[in-house]
Amino acid sequence: MQLRARFQPHRRGFGFLTPVAEDGLTPEPVTLADAEGEATTVSRVFAPPPVARALVADDLVAADVAADAKGVAASTVEVLQRPRRLLVGTVGRRKSGQPIVTPDPALGSGAVALAEGLAHELAGALDEQVVLLATPGTDGRPVAQALVAGPHPATHPDAIRARAVALVLGGAAPSLVPGGPQAVGLDAAAAETTHLRLMGQLAAGRRGSAAGLDRCGHVPGARLSPVDRRDEPCVTIDAARSRELDDAVGASWDGRADSAVTVAVHITDVAGAVGLGSPADLHARTVAATAYLASSPSAPMLDPELSEGARSLVAGQDRPVLSVRFAVDASGGVDGVTVEHAMVRSRAKLSYGAVEQWLEGDPKPLRTQARSQADAAASTVAGILEAARRLGVERDARETLEDLFEPAELTPTVEGEAVRLGLAEPHAEAFRLIERVMVAANEAVGDWLVAHEVPALYRAHEGIDPTRQARLRAAADLTGERLPALDADQGDPDRVAGQILGAVHDLAAQGRTADRDLLIAAATGATARATYDPDPARHRGLGTTAYTHFTSPLRRYADLSVHRQIRAVLAGEDPPLAIGDLEALAVWLGARAGALARLEARERADLWTRLLELGELTGTETATVTGLSPAGLRIRLPRLGLPGFILAEQALGTGEEAARLEVDEHGLRTTSGQWRVGARIAVRFDGRDHLGRAAWRLVGQEPARPASNRHEGA
Repeated sequence: MQLRARFQPHRRGFGFLTPVAEDGLTPEPVTLADAEGEATTVSRVFAPPPVARALVADDLVAADVAADAKGVAASTVEVLQRPRRLLVGTVGRRKSGQPIVTPDPALGSGAVALAEGLAHELAGALDEQVVLLATPGTDGRPVAQALVAGPHPATHPDAIRARAVALVLGGAAPSLVPGGPQAVGLDAAAAETTHLRLMGQLAAGRRGSAAGLDRCGHVPGARLSPVDRRDEPCVTIDAARSRELDDAVGASWDGRADSAVTVAVHITDVAGAVGLGSPADLHARTVAATAYLASSPSAPMLDPELSEGARSLVAGQDRPVLSVRFAVDASGGVDGVTVEHAMVRSRAKLSYGAVEQWLEGDPKPLRTQARSQADAAASTVAGILEAARRLGVERDARETLEDLFEPAELTPTVEGEAVRLGLAEPHAEAFRLIERVMVAANEAVGDWLVAHEVPALYRAHEGIDPTRQARLRAAADLTGERLPALDADQGDPDRVAGQILGAVHDLAAQGRTADRDLLIAAATGATARATYDPDPARHRGLGTTAYTHFTSPLRRYADLSVHRQIRAVLAGEDPPLAIGDLEALAVWLGARAGALARLEARERADLWTRLLELGELTGTETATVTGLSPAGLRIRLPRLGLPGFILAEQALGTGEEAARLEVDEHGLRTTSGQWRVGARIAVRFDGRDHLGRAAWRLVGQEPARPASNRHEGA
């Protein structure tokens, strides 16, 4: 029997084929007969080493398969599509002395042949890592045609970044997005080329390929005349090195406790500069967002001349903006929302560091940065602070699961060729001040769009993932608490957060720490991911009714699309995107921007592994058990913001590779009762695992003491 399937390799040299439907993406189990005529339905087919060696991860193949007493296996395959064009691996030699590249185990097991000129170029790079542009040879095996990044020692920050790019973005090609690029008005071949170029630029540590692209095209609301707000003080507050300044804030308050704070959030009007369907627009739509990596400059979604120059809200320069204006009353309520096209002039570029020092009572850095506008800047920041304080009080009164998540304290940074230890939030209070105002702006614009019946992309969050409700309910049962909002006959997702928080509070009050931690771990693990959706469904993650992305059009295409809808409505025009367009765009942006987020997380995790190898952290770390499986314990190290895994043989202390844990059906506890989700355990770094990730070992059951930082200035 022949079937269509996607390939995934196994580190031991074989692999598996997942049968898919005609779209080449949707898994679709198949039924076939074995040698004795017995029917069997399978969702996975074994690819033996001779077959697997010719394939690369995510290959779409036509495979001849047969069933026997041992299972279902493929005998021959034909590659129909190879989404991965960039491969990462290590330079080696054949017995003949000819250079080859052994691919990363996550990509495949077959050696990558080198074109003649490339073989000569890599002859002296033995054991170093490279990223290669490859094409299928006559037998379907990959043949490398060009060097994209490297050679580098595998532990070099450039190698860490390049490997993450090849592994993560290589598996996120436009053709792998449901509906494909055509669904959002993109040419399929052009989108693949843009994606490949972006990967190459990121892998090599360059700034992307947005520079110089033509921006001419249809501009919604082209005849809008801005309201002149240049006399109203406003400032930008961002990281000291930021050049993409897409938001400025103005605030005024008379100092009386019962008086409202008037807030204006100004967002650069990039939608007035980038025409729909222009090369610049198509590039931004394809990449979906600006890529931010620790080991290289950002790869801007838009031309840096625009995002860092002509449309950046540079202090002292007149800039067109879309503004949302509102009042924050004494209780933190927001009313009087208006949206307008305006012209503003930022008084000062302030850094989070300077604002943090101002909050601590030292005004000198802020006054130094604001110079002649110091008084106006200080008055504006005072108003922002009061607005943020009130918004925080109102926000804290909402029943959301946000407070159950532990923020990371430390993060890896890259300085030149060295990986260093840094603070995850070096200016947390100043950042939170601006974050509260920006969240309020996004909420206000979301409500404004709903009130004016404007179709737009909203940020949707259903709270608890429906597929994880049974596990959460089982966790509650183990603690003796009930969550009626999850019951089929009383289901009310808007109430579940409040019930979880109430149960956590009750367990803490009773001193039942283990049960409290179990419920917290199950609840945070059951929280759904936010998505884009043209339906302004309740954003349960924030406890708000309508939430949109409005504040970062230089960095996110979703925000740019919202600005275009607003411009059109303000000008009395029909919005350029209808509901059907927005539905397709939501799927596309979710996949494309999601891939960039996974890339950033992968690079950060691999940099952590390098830091740990260098001994930057000594002692033990506290980890939380987040899940259990026969293979071992899934953990999270909250101080580092890092997930991890402890193998069953290590957890059991047997040293036997075949060791397995016996766990309940929801993966909440082992049947022996030794391990349980939510448990706090002490762990120590134990080198790299077979995939190059950080491995961990148990230190014992006693509470872990925080690891000391070798660099006290981190």
